[in-house]
Amino acid sequence: MKRKLIVNAGTALLLDEQSDALTAYGSITINGGRVVISRKVHEKMSAINASINSGGMSIIDIAGEVTELESGTAITAKSAFCGCYIICDGKLIIEDLEGLAGITGLYADRIFHPESVSLGAVKGITASRRIAYPDGAKLHLSGLTLGGETPAAQEGRLNWVNGNITALDGGELEKLREKEASFQCRKLIIRTSLFEKYADMFKAESITFVPDDHAYMKDLTLDAATQVLYGDKLFVNGDLMIDHDQAQHLGGLNSLIVEGTVTMPISAAASFKACGKARGYDLYEGVLKAINGADSIDHEQLKSAIDRGIRYTLRINGKLTFTSDVTAQDVEAIAAIECNGLLVAPSSARGALDSKIKSMNGKIKNLSEDEKDSTIDEDDSDVTKINTGTYRL
Repeated sequence: MKRKLIVNAGTALLLDEQSDALTAYGSITINGGRVVISRKVHEKMSAINASINSGGMSIIDIAGEVTELESGTAITAKSAFCGCYIICDGKLIIEDLEGLAGITGLYADRIFHPESVSLGAVKGITASRRIAYPDGAKLHLSGLTLGGETPAAQEGRLNWVNGNITALDGGELEKLREKEASFQCRKLIIRTSLFEKYADMFKAESITFVPDDHAYMKDLTLDAATQVLYGDKLFVNGDLMIDHDQAQHLGGLNSLIVEGTVTMPISAAASFKACGKARGYDLYEGVLKAINGADSIDHEQLKSAIDRGIRYTLRINGKLTFTSDVTAQDVEAIAAIECNGLLVAPSSARGALDSKIKSMNGKIKNLSEDEKDSTIDEDDSDVTKINTGTYRL
């Protein structure tokens, strides 16, 4: 039997139709968040035992030499790619169409170009998004924080930002005003008093105002050190996590603003409401146990929880196995189950466990069935597994 190839990747670039992988394996499985595949490779993989599971797939016709460019590369008038097919697994900047003269085609995740550069005149361009920015502007491909060594401090220059701008440093804003710098972005995050003074420097699709007397942070996990480090008024421009044994620290806060989601036990809801507000709430019962990957729970763990008066909310992204000694009575230690993946349990406890399932995207199997399949699932002697951010064929 020929070997199996299993690839788990954020991005899979399948471009080489001559690759030995297409003939060396009896079966090929590609699991990717995004797959870019040449038409010739797609045809060959369709003819063999191959499976592609992807959130998005682009099939492209490739001719000539394949040239891969790093994300953030700029195409200028001096670029020379005649006879090449350009691949950019990320953000590509096209400043001048002369740099694309003679190419056979182009694929990029995102293409940025000045408003005066019309990509419609170039055939064979494939991109998930094409984004135009004002001519003469300094382009920033990601968010920008104005403070310290700001890379945007050119005199009289418009800075176009593909993302958010964080402007909390009044001294830095005054320096930038003296240099006549201006900014355009999707979202501006700024203190209320600073916006009143420097509003003319910014053009933004949306604005988030940070109160002057609040400490600013992105994500936060509440604990005993939070108030000591940041004070009793907090602005969280992200998500807040409150563990079941840390909720008492809400009592020391006077104001808590959460722009994202606060995850907390149901028992902490009243304390949070007394001092805070959030855009979203994720409430759980008892103790939150998150499993990303594979784990197992046995009788002693559940019995100990019951003895201590603990109930678990289980969030599974992967596989969770309840061992053969787990009983229906043990399941009383579980408040709720949310599973994306595989849940395995002895048949004697299945009824009790089923009643705890709040959401299920995947499969539930009896433990005996899993044991029968384990020789197939866990024997990797004829399987090549590749787990990577980007996979190239």
